[in-house]
Order: sequence, then structure tokens, then C-alpha cells
Amino acid sequence: MLKVGIIGLGTVSPIHLLSINNSPYADLVAVCDIDSNRAKDKCEMTHCESNTYYTNYKEMIDKEDLDLVHICLPHYLHTEVSKYALAKGLHVFCEKPVDVSYEKTKDLYDFYQTYKDRQKLGICFQNRYNKTVQKLKELLEDNKEEVFGVKGLVTWYRGMDYYKQAAWRGKIKEAGAGVIINQAIHTLDLMGFVTGKDWKSLTATMTKLMNKEIEVEDTASAFIEYEDGVNGFFMATNAYSITDSIELQVISKREKYTIKDNRLYNKALECLAEDDKSDATKDYYGAGHEKLINKFYKAIIDDTDDYCDLASAMETMEIIQAIINSSKENIEIKKEEIIND
Repeated sequence: MLKVGIIGLGTVSPIHLLSINNSPYADLVAVCDIDSNRAKDKCEMTHCESNTYYTNYKEMIDKEDLDLVHICLPHYLHTEVSKYALAKGLHVFCEKPVDVSYEKTKDLYDFYQTYKDRQKLGICFQNRYNKTVQKLKELLEDNKEEVFGVKGLVTWYRGMDYYKQAAWRGKIKEAGAGVIINQAIHTLDLMGFVTGKDWKSLTATMTKLMNKEIEVEDTASAFIEYEDGVNGFFMATNAYSITDSIELQVISKREKYTIKDNRLYNKALECLAEDDKSDATKDYYGAGHEKLINKFYKAIIDDTDDYCDLASAMETMEIIQAIINSSKENIEIKKEEIIND
């Protein structure tokens, strides 16, 4: 059994804790959070193997006999903590995004090259394992469909209470961006994942329509050119009335596929797949965490590359950086300008 620790016990941590405790491959050994009361409560609630909690991640890593850590911290801490864990010989499973920028992501990627033959670094893009997404990708690949369009729409609500609950969410230095990196990053990831197309260039805008007090955007849109002539349109906002269903659509010369309300439809509106649901977490988290995390654990045990690794997350971080740069400079941004900067 893999001996697991978790660093950061905020909003997203419960689904990680649940996945660890439900896994046939892992035991939760210790937890860590700067809030000692929260760390103690989570330790007692989840029955940590060592019955130990920490407020300093370095102390936990140094003292406990761990195989890997889950990192569920604010964005700006991901690279720093990942590096420390890797340097101590641990595998790392890190929440999205990789960090606040492509520059920081590339820094972690370069650092990881020293350790990649012995250790694994996974990134939490759990929606890749939704049944609708897996079915759509399978249909496009098996039928060799000629895709020419992909669309991603995110219309959610996040009021000022959300940003006051955790002030870092509204700060560019600590969050990197707003809706594109915190809520819609999964949709941007899936647009490339299901089509299998790399992006070439994009033009984007970012603005604050509702939450004027924060530094980061609450609304963004982008026209994305992918390889092989595939055009992408992306729009995301936190300025709607509710957290509505995400829509992902792919157009080919033969079909139109749409994922909405956790179901995959063709142009005849036949339901081709439906996502599993979990009563233990928020609806918009989906039910992919356990599949993704167990896949990562199995990859460690069997020493395979069958998991969502850092390299596969790089392109989404490229796109996020390109959206930021394009909006700021009001110009088209090409892929090579990001990766060669």
C-alpha cells in the first residue's frame, strides 16, 4: 500500500481525502495545514494511520515515511512545495493549475527532469475521466472523424463572498488569473484533449463585469486556432446568476457532439453517455477524482506512464498564459511565442 500525505486542507481537499480513503492502493498517513485546528479535525475525521497532523509541510515530509503527497494548496505554492517533495524522493499529485503562469510551470517541468525516471508527478485534470468525455474522445478517434470546430462555454456565479473567503483567489500574484485558471481551466483542457489537437494561436479578451473589487478577471473569451484547421471558441464567466452546466461541443464533417448537463448528445439529440454522479462532493467537481487518483497510484505501483502527467498539462497552461498575454497586449499570440519566451 502506498503511504500518502496531503498538504492543504481547504475547499478541494475533501474529495482528495475521500479518494485516498476509498482507494485499494493507498493509506492516508498524515495531513498538513497551516490552520492547526483544521489539520487536527481532518486528521481525526479521516483516521490518519499515524494519527498525526502538521502545520508545516516540510516537517511532515521529513518526519513521516511517505511514498507520495497530494498538494491542495493555493496556486502560487504548487511549484515550491512540489519541488521540496520531489527533492525528498516522493511522488507528487498536484491540484490544478500547475502554478500561476506558464513560466512557473516550465520551471517545475525543468526541475522535474532530474527526478522523472524515479518519481511521478501527476496533475489533477479529473474531468478527462468523465464518461461523457471518454466516450466523445473514443468516438472521434475510432470513427476517424474530421473535426473542424470545438466550443467550450462556462457560465457560473462567484460573488464577492467567494473571494473574501480566501483572499488569494482575487489576487493576480497568488491566483495567476480568475475564471480561466480557477473554474474554466478544465474546459480549456478538454477542448484540446477530446480533439487531440495542439493549439497554434489565439486572440482573447479578459474583463471584470461584476466583481470590480478583485484584481483578476471574472469573464474571458478567446478564439483559438488549433492544428489541422480546427477553430475553437471559448467563453467563461463568473458573472451569471447560477453555476450552470458547462457545455463542450465538437463539430465534425459528419456529426455534432455536445456535452451538457453531464450527458453526451449527437446532432439527433440521442444520449450517448452520462457521467457518474457523486453525492459526496460538489456537482461541478464530477466523479472523476477517484478514477484519476487510482490511475496515478496504479502508475506508481506498476511503473507506467498511464496517468495525467505534467507534460500533458503543459499545453493548457500555455493557453492560459496566451489568453492573459493576448488580452493585456490586444494582439494575437502564437504558441511559439509562449514556449520560447
